[in-house]
Amino acid sequence: MKLEELARYDIKLLVAFQVLLEEQNVSRAAERLYVTQSAMSKMMARLKDMFGEDLFFRTTHGIQPTERALALREPLYTALEHFKQLVEPPVFDPAECDRVFRVSLMDHIAVKLCPALLRTLSQVAPKVKLHIKPWTKKSFDEMASGQLDLAVNLVEIDRANFYQHEVVKIAPCAILRKDHPLIQRINNQGHANLDDFLSYSFIKMVIPEFNDTHQKDQAALAALGKERHIVLETHNINSALQSLRVTDYVMLGGKGINDSLFEQLGLTTLPIPKELVTPSFSYKAIWHQRQHKPPEQQWFRQLILDHLEF
Repeated sequence: MKLEELARYDIKLLVAFQVLLEEQNVSRAAERLYVTQSAMSKMMARLKDMFGEDLFFRTTHGIQPTERALALREPLYTALEHFKQLVEPPVFDPAECDRVFRVSLMDHIAVKLCPALLRTLSQVAPKVKLHIKPWTKKSFDEMASGQLDLAVNLVEIDRANFYQHEVVKIAPCAILRKDHPLIQRINNQGHANLDDFLSYSFIKMVIPEFNDTHQKDQAALAALGKERHIVLETHNINSALQSLRVTDYVMLGGKGINDSLFEQLGLTTLPIPKELVTPSFSYKAIWHQRQHKPPEQQWFRQLILDHLEF
């Protein structure tokens, strides 16, 4: 029989056949299938047409399977069990999950996340392997193709078929060393004067597709006829922060999530001048539609979110 010829057959009839074999009673079979006895009798007639002979004969106590029906009992049960496995959602067990999850994390987030995450994985999913990858201009395409499972980043989502979950909103601030001269020049409102602020050189932390092609503060400064002098652009936050420790440079960043790290490095934060209006931004978990439904992806995504502490 050709594969396409199977389209002529109704799976409901095979289910009815199995229930009739189990119940050997038309009324009880009809109740289990939520149909009338008349509909059940019609199914028996259709089963006769399908197999070319009667599969049951009536008795005073119900129905009995014919020899042909008894011969079909085992292959029918096996076929229906295989079909159930085909259509049932897979049961996901983290302890048995043996795969690599690839996630893009910014360095400072990976430092905060990985120790606790790996401890949990070692306990509940010891076969799982984790690959941390940098965010690049290809990362959206890698998620769409399945090469990347998840990302936590600041980038804005303007593409179809992507999901995002906001993790935390970030307030823009200036990052500088604790004994920076600018700290002594803060006004009564807690802000540095804009000219004082711009008199120092800046380090720029570059995030692909977030601020690599423009400055978030560029329009505001241009409107005031001013600009800031950037002496270092880097993708590596550690090199940027270490440089701030030993210079009078300033870096724009986010307040809150890394305050403990800044404290360890002898750094602090200041509000940016009120004239410099910069939009707030947020860290987001980002994934593609292909990673939205699979149970192992849902489990891994929730695990990441549970361990993100800001």
